Amino acid sequence: MEKTMPENFLWGSASAAYQIEGAYNEDGKGLSNWDEFVKIPGKTYKETTGELAVDHYHRFKEDVALMAEMGLKTYRFSISWPRIFPEGKGEVNQAGLKFYEDLIDECLKHNVEPMVTLYHWDLPQALEAEYGGWESPQVVDDFVHYATYVFNAFKGKVNYWITINEQNIFTNFGWMNGMHPPGKFNEEKLYYQVNHHVFLAHAKTVLAFKEIMPEGKIGASFAYSPSYALDCKPINAMAKMDFDNLKNYWWMDVYAYGRYPRSAYTYLEKKGVAPVVTTEDANVLKEAARLIDFMGVNYYQTSVVAYNPLDGVTQFAEMNTTGKKRFRSNHRRTRSLQKSTQSLFSNNGLGLDD
Repeated sequence: MEKTMPENFLWGSASAAYQIEGAYNEDGKGLSNWDEFVKIPGKTYKETTGELAVDHYHRFKEDVALMAEMGLKTYRFSISWPRIFPEGKGEVNQAGLKFYEDLIDECLKHNVEPMVTLYHWDLPQALEAEYGGWESPQVVDDFVHYATYVFNAFKGKVNYWITINEQNIFTNFGWMNGMHPPGKFNEEKLYYQVNHHVFLAHAKTVLAFKEIMPEGKIGASFAYSPSYALDCKPINAMAKMDFDNLKNYWWMDVYAYGRYPRSAYTYLEKKGVAPVVTTEDANVLKEAARLIDFMGVNYYQTSVVAYNPLDGVTQFAEMNTTGKKRFRSNHRRTRSLQKSTQSLFSNNGLGLDD
């Protein structure tokens, strides 16, 4: 029997606002953290920026027409938070709102299902300056306020919504590897607390969404890397379990079950870097997990996992932004620099030492 995709399967494409829109300071848009971060020498490929990008802001009609010509059935795009709320909160930028309304209408005109991502990494710079953005629990309410406004604005036109795109990537690159805003390096305790704030923003947004559009569909997208142990040795099998708990299930379990993996949380608690989770937080996460409709999976690669000794490589590597081909070099640790408990990442795995 010949197997085919369902007739109503949504074949489509996706983008991020900062990557394609351009018009970074037009029609009342506020600056984002990326508008500032790209000004730092060496942070982007050949010092490029998204100030113009592919000028989707001015050319969206022809872009959507090309999508329809290609046969796409859906288009997932992100809304730039500072294009709607230039200061992150407060006054709404009506010109920015109209851009997205026109884009949605153009998609519907061409029978392309609009799918909206609320956050694809461009935080209003005003909130970064005011209280540190995702580092402060204040950001949760500001995000939910923004999301709720957008839900009400596009209710009846958009059926599919994504709260956060690849939370595991932007937090790791922002607070552990220094490659994304705010460009911090190895801030492990802050990294896990930031993630907790993002989880709460996601969860409270899901709850708000179901009040406004109970028949709509909402979820989060995650950059998932399936893992395999290097071989059948128990030490590498255990490393694979640790990798999954700290690199995959730390996010997927919260989205799906509303709680952190117990063994991973206990390990991080012993290290003194586990996030602070209140009873109210736990209840919110569980309720959102009960109501979530899907989990998006962005799949790029698998990971082969092996035990990594205390003097092995770390997760930190130098980013090549020159445009010239060369090997990526990983940093190594020496035993004299280790604490008694370590979480050590490498290009091909992670191991936990107690």
